[in-house]
Amino acid sequence: MKKITILLLSIIFSISISAQTLDEILQSHYEVMGYDQMKDLNTIEFTGKTVSQGMENEFTMIFYRPDRFRLEVPIQGQKMVQVYNQGEAWYIAPWTGSLDPQDLAGDELKRMKKQTDFEGPLYDYEEKGNKVELLGTDDMEGSEVYKVKLIDEFEDETIYFIDAENYVVLKEETATNMRGEDVKSETFYSNFKPIGETDMIMAYNFEVRMNGNVVSTIIIEGVKLDPEVDVSIFEKPAPTATPVEEPADK
Repeated sequence: MKKITILLLSIIFSISISAQTLDEILQSHYEVMGYDQMKDLNTIEFTGKTVSQGMENEFTMIFYRPDRFRLEVPIQGQKMVQVYNQGEAWYIAPWTGSLDPQDLAGDELKRMKKQTDFEGPLYDYEEKGNKVELLGTDDMEGSEVYKVKLIDEFEDETIYFIDAENYVVLKEETATNMRGEDVKSETFYSNFKPIGETDMIMAYNFEVRMNGNVVSTIIIEGVKLDPEVDVSIFEKPAPTATPVEEPADK
């Protein structure tokens, strides 16, 4: 009798899942994450650390509407900086031997533009020019998930694995073209919790894998909502002045 009851519950749960429409799934996801509140924010600042190949680096990420993003990583007393500013992008990489800003273009520019989206491409996907499709359900390490495919304005494809019970994204599989090559990666999300005293939640841990191997772990340690941000930090600085050598006396 117990086995029959479990089987019936399993069938009922499966029917309930299959009956969910794409719009219902996404609406539940939006409500759980609190995106309707997030869209009212003008700025967000994240601090944390990345762990890659046994090395830890602190970082600060700043999002500023509309279409601005800045990443800072201190490295041996200097800063690695990446910025997207309303259609233009630049970076400073101290390890190149220069602190002059360099422009980003092509695939790097596209990747930086995607970073500016506060809520992510699933939210208001039609307004952003994205297309979505419900692929069905799957089992992910014992959790029932909805698989939702999104194709963005750049024709890059991402499959979202949305928990069928809690409606949070547990994993993303991304296929994109970088420098003429197809690149596939997986990002796993965990440690979901509220942002401060709000009803918004987010994943505070990210694990990025390529070809099944972990390439980096991202840990969010602090979040500031609507902090004051000087918009000038997104402007590309002028090149550092190089002293002009005086000609030797003849």
